[in-house]
Amino acid sequence: MDEQKQEGTLTVDVYFKDNNLVIIAPIAGASLENIEVLIEGDVLIIKGERVPPENIDPSLYEHQECFWGPFSRTIILPKDLDLENVRAYYHNGILMIKIPKKEEKITKRVEVRIE
Repeated sequence: MDEQKQEGTLTVDVYFKDNNLVIIAPIAGASLENIEVLIEGDVLIIKGERVPPENIDPSLYEHQECFWGPFSRTIILPKDLDLENVRAYYHNGILMIKIPKKEEKITKRVEVRIE
């Protein structure tokens, strides 16, 4: 596979807290300008690129574990979220996305009359 087209997969934690779906992704080595968060329908997409601190010829590596280059992650979202009020924060190499749950549906009984 062509090395330029390889894409890394982002690791994430996803949980509910305080009536929000919270998604946390450690993205060390990426600047805010290289991170994009998109919502397409019921799918959250996080993508970006980690730029290495210096340009090293791959043949010079003795050992390499860090992934440099483009990365992405897609997450299918639950249906009961308020996608109009998504908030995203990036601090110390950690991306945090909070999506509030929609207000609970209220069931109302309707009286039916005979006319």
